[in-house]
Amino acid sequence: MDAALTHFASLLPAAPDTPGAGAAGGTAFGLLAWGATLEPGAALVAETIGLAPAIRAADAAVTGEGRFDAQSASGKVPSFVLAAAAETDVPAFLVAGAIAAETGAFRAAASLTDLAGSSAAAIADPLPFLERAGADLARAAS
Repeated sequence: MDAALTHFASLLPAAPDTPGAGAAGGTAFGLLAWGATLEPGAALVAETIGLAPAIRAADAAVTGEGRFDAQSASGKVPSFVLAAAAETDVPAFLVAGAIAAETGAFRAAASLTDLAGSSAAAIADPLPFLERAGADLARAAS
């Protein structure tokens, strides 16, 4: 199967080793073969919504992710927001369902799983833990 897929890929005008081309079952590779270009998602969305000017005008930047882990520093939204905030000295805060990586670059971080005692509890009724996370981050900001 690997040999057949390698041969098939060689017949198309796209490089199967392009970063991101293997995600979602090869959807990106198929789009590359049709002439699409891959763009880093966080950067493209940030430009589209005017994130940099919004952060410059803000007192704080709050970002989040379902699970903040080692991959989060590889161009995912929290790392992108953190970098944009750092350029303007705006403090950045993180709220995540779970935290499994260092968060020291953020002013403060909150894990809903930690606040709830388990991921099941955080998922079952997230609102009280989101409110508590917001309160904890607000205290950390002052």
